[in-house]
Amino acid sequence: MDARLRELIAALPKAETHLHIEGAAPWAMVRARASEALPVEPPWWAEHFRFDDFTRFRGAVRTCSERVLTDAGSYGAVAAALFARLQAEGVRYVELSFDGELATRRGVRPPDVPAAIKTAAPAGLAVRVFGSFSQHKAGVLTEADVHDVLDAPDLDGIDLHGDETFQTAPRFAAVFAEARRRGLATKAHAGELMGPASVRTALDVLGVRRIEHGVRAVEDDELVDRLARERVTLDMCPWSNVRLRVWPDFVSHPIRHLRERGVRVTVSTDDPTVFGRTLTEELSALVAARLLSPADVAGVQVTAFENALVDAGQRAVLIEAVRRAAAAWPR
Repeated sequence: MDARLRELIAALPKAETHLHIEGAAPWAMVRARASEALPVEPPWWAEHFRFDDFTRFRGAVRTCSERVLTDAGSYGAVAAALFARLQAEGVRYVELSFDGELATRRGVRPPDVPAAIKTAAPAGLAVRVFGSFSQHKAGVLTEADVHDVLDAPDLDGIDLHGDETFQTAPRFAAVFAEARRRGLATKAHAGELMGPASVRTALDVLGVRRIEHGVRAVEDDELVDRLARERVTLDMCPWSNVRLRVWPDFVSHPIRHLRERGVRVTVSTDDPTVFGRTLTEELSALVAARLLSPADVAGVQVTAFENALVDAGQRAVLIEAVRRAAAAWPR
């Protein structure tokens, strides 16, 4: 790929709309706080590495978070380091999620987490915090656990993530309805480990209009048409899909096909310390694989900022900054 184009992508105003703090702690910080010796680079960063299953992936996320996210202050410290890197590569807006049950289990009050993360937000970076619930932990969540997350004063929204094969999304329908009643944004993981039916559940049962991943919606033409017609956005993470064997290889990833069918798409890194790519690297790889054109990269950022939880004036400024930067690119 042309080095100049990579520089332009790095400088382009960007958004990360699908990012988990548990899988984003800088590896140097993880190594420094580990009780055992860890390699300079984790094995998951090797180009041809693939996780055997979701359980092993969860183990990698645990390695990244268990010694690092131990109290409210550590959430702030991880966020500060993460935000510095994001700003250095042109990110202007980020939606960062945290696992509410995990925080509680480690003795951290969920309301303290969004406050700590937002305190770490630097000038020029709009930070929105989502509390996440896990499908594979639905059985251990109490009503008090749920309300500890929903009651957080600095919370902007909620998300449902985790192992979709447990198929517990319907249990969260009332939680998602209550979140919207409180004015919180909602989004949910679907169409990753499970097929198109999981996307329909997220839309019809949870009532979301933002799907995290959604890659397997491509298996159902009628669903793809619906996503386009209803202007549902897929917050996609192609390299994550490949690492987790959700999709067989990067060059055949359907992100281009979905955009050509009219589906709104964004691009994010999911768990960058686990999957080993920054947002600039993810976007550059998509251009190199001819899955996105340079103009598409700018279009994806416009879509992300259109969805951003900011006021109309700030949204207009962000979108204009993308269009101005892209207009100066060589044709």
